[in-house]
Amino acid sequence: MIVGVILLAIGIVYLAKPDIFNRWFWKRTDIAQRKLSPKRYVLYMRVLGMVLVVVGAWLVYASR
Repeated sequence: MIVGVILLAIGIVYLAKPDIFNRWFWKRTDIAQRKLSPKRYVLYMRVLGMVLVVVGAWLVYASR
C-alpha cells in the first residue's frame, strides 16, 4: 500500500509539473531530456505520470 501511495504522489507531481527535473533538480541528466524536444519531453513526463497514477491506484486498491 505504501508503494502505491508513493507512486500516486510521484505521478501527480509529474502531471502537475512535467518540467520538474528539467528546471528544478537535475538538468540534462535524463536521456529523454537529451533526445526529445521540449514539447515531446513534457508529453513523455505526462504519460509517465498517468501510468504511475494508474499503477499506484491499482496497488492501493489491490492491497485492501
